[in-house]
Amino acid sequence: MAEHPLATTRMDGETCRLSELASEPWRLEAWLDQHQRTWPGTDRKAAGAFLVGGLVRDLLRPLVEALLADGNAGARWPGPAEVAVGLGWARWEHAGASGWMIAHRVIVDPPGGPEGGRPGDGLRRLVAPLVAAVAARTGLPPCALWRLVADSAAQACLEAGRARGDAGAGMALARDLLGDKGSPLHNRQWGFVEIEAQRPDGRVVRDWAVARGGCCRFHTVEGGQTCATCVLRDPGSRDALLRDWLATRPDAS
Repeated sequence: MAEHPLATTRMDGETCRLSELASEPWRLEAWLDQHQRTWPGTDRKAAGAFLVGGLVRDLLRPLVEALLADGNAGARWPGPAEVAVGLGWARWEHAGASGWMIAHRVIVDPPGGPEGGRPGDGLRRLVAPLVAAVAARTGLPPCALWRLVADSAAQACLEAGRARGDAGAGMALARDLLGDKGSPLHNRQWGFVEIEAQRPDGRVVRDWAVARGGCCRFHTVEGGQTCATCVLRDPGSRDALLRDWLATRPDAS
């Protein structure tokens, strides 16, 4: 099995198969409990949103990297029983502040399932049991959770494309995976936006960001607010926040 490492991460528990997380209520309840500790005032719906959005993002990173290298969005995908996941806490430090955040360990077996068929079929089959289980345990509608899956997939594809020096390829992969109008992964709100900003030294920099089709419910926690790319934000305020971020990002070019 090929492990996708998470740097500076303390894993607090054993790994389990994604299929076990979805089918064994006591496991899922334990994971929801941990996600509910992330921020003061986090309710069960927010915990479910945090779990699905974060786990799917970390799960898809090694998978979309492989898809980009292979050049085939319809290639074989692992099934839920072929992916092991673990839950832990990672320490972050930024601008003199520090804290702890949820992190996920992901180990993927070589996929032995059928060909993905349409580009998004393998992704849908992989996460459908988790979406159904989290919806049942938290009361979040499945459609809201599928929007979070789509957002995480789009972000994972964009980051993988950037890492290869080809953000366009990553965005094209995301459109392939999420573009089937008959799939629960499809929604009309998500997309990519190009942002241009001027840095303090006068340089003009550009980059792409995911305009999300879902909401992670961070605005419902104590002291929370809508994220910069949240579907609840109007495009003007979203783009203004992204320009401010891009103008000060150290690696912007």
